[in-house]
Amino acid sequence: MKKSIIIFGTTLAILSLLILGFTNWNNNETNVPTNNKDLVLENQDIIGPNLKAIPDLYYGVDSRFAAVKKSEIAKATSIYDFLNAGEKEQIVDIKSVNLTVIKDNQLSELHELGTTDQLTKEQIKLLRSLDFFNHFTIRTEFKGNNMITGVIEDKFFGPHITIVPEIQANYVEGKEALITYLKESSLDVMYAIKDDKINAVKFSFIITKEGKVTNVKHDAMTTGYPTIDDKFIELLKNIPGKWTPAENANGKKMEQELVFTFGPRDGC
Repeated sequence: MKKSIIIFGTTLAILSLLILGFTNWNNNETNVPTNNKDLVLENQDIIGPNLKAIPDLYYGVDSRFAAVKKSEIAKATSIYDFLNAGEKEQIVDIKSVNLTVIKDNQLSELHELGTTDQLTKEQIKLLRSLDFFNHFTIRTEFKGNNMITGVIEDKFFGPHITIVPEIQANYVEGKEALITYLKESSLDVMYAIKDDKINAVKFSFIITKEGKVTNVKHDAMTTGYPTIDDKFIELLKNIPGKWTPAENANGKKMEQELVFTFGPRDGC
């Protein structure tokens, strides 16, 4: 009799464990997301506000203004040496040509005026006195064709130009890889942007003769978000990979200033 009671009790305990296990397994099946959408929704609950959309932003690294080699500056004699084919086609009658040196991002008092497409002796002298990484603009005012309506109207071109060496400093892994690094490494601070409002900003830095990044600085304005400004300063100081330094026409290595431009696409 005692033996029968023990057997019955053991059997009852085993059945209880089996029923409990089946219940837990069934509950787990119920809680498993049925598709990826469920997983996304769960992640949204965890990530929260960080899922808000980041506005369309521009990332660019280049010389400060449009790059023209010093060897080309030495041969320039006409405004057409600084205009593209589409711009050349628009000019009907030139009114004035003002060559002005840019210093500290401002038009300086160093300028020479002409009235034809050919540069004057004074303009050529001023132009060829400029050194590597100096900046200037040539503002040409003229009567020209409106490319849409065909009507002759008052127009002007005013390209801003930076004088660069024969070979510019180059990021070994390529410009696209550099932009990807800056973009992906700054995502964590982009969620600070409110109402898609952010200012365009520039950061300058020097690539040394040894191919090192130095003298990183906040060049102009601010994004309006100190955390974003500080992040880019940090990222530029710690760019991974290697640079090949700039070289002049004689193959001599030299420093070069580059500028990282960031901001809304319609504001850069």
